[in-house]
Amino acid sequence: MEGKPKYRIASVCGSGYATSGWIAAKLRTAFAAKDIDADISEMKIMDLAMAAGNFDLIVSASKLSDIYGVPVIASSSIITGVGFEETLEKIIAALQETKRYAAE
Repeated sequence: MEGKPKYRIASVCGSGYATSGWIAAKLRTAFAAKDIDADISEMKIMDLAMAAGNFDLIVSASKLSDIYGVPVIASSSIITGVGFEETLEKIIAALQETKRYAAE
């Protein structure tokens, strides 16, 4: 029986700390309000190449190359808050297109 989807998201920035942490926190809050279940991992862009296949979506505040074989959403609105709702809708739409589901 298929359960509620549980998504795996990589929140990335140059150092894997401040910006990726901010992105992860904003997404966790927004997802909780929309009852979306997601594991969000914070990481450095440098480490993404070896781990990208473990995620359903990559989210960043800055533009990334589309070489990972995983959808990438990049927008400064995640940090500034200006236009965040539109970016959140893009993120949710990208997640809904994924085929990975939690085993129940």
